[in-house]
Amino acid sequence: MFKSKRALQIVIAILAAAPLVSGILGLAGIYNPLFSETLPADLVLDSNLRFLNAVSVAVAIAFYCILPVIEKETFACRVICSAILLGGLARLISIYELGIPPFFISASLILELLSPILIMYWQRRIAVRVIRDKN
Repeated sequence: MFKSKRALQIVIAILAAAPLVSGILGLAGIYNPLFSETLPADLVLDSNLRFLNAVSVAVAIAFYCILPVIEKETFACRVICSAILLGGLARLISIYELGIPPFFISASLILELLSPILIMYWQRRIAVRVIRDKN
């Protein structure tokens, strides 16, 4: 399973759609249509939500940019995956301190904690194989 570059590209393309779409919707700040309840009209909260959702869009675009040559982009892949993993760990702190969020955020947490590790492992295996095949 971890030998196919094409399969990795497809998995990343599908997974990157989540931060792209949710990030675009999240640019609405406290008026994000994904929120089931109205958030308080707070300038700092709205500003931070919009900024962080713009970062989510940028993460997705970064993944799409390295996708064609994923076997050569080990460092970039690790940076992007580490950012996602760190975000997932931050969500865990939030759950510990404030409680369990709505379903779609909880589902995102699972992806944020597991998929970066899987992608880094898979990408590394493909990169090593490409280097070995060149020699």
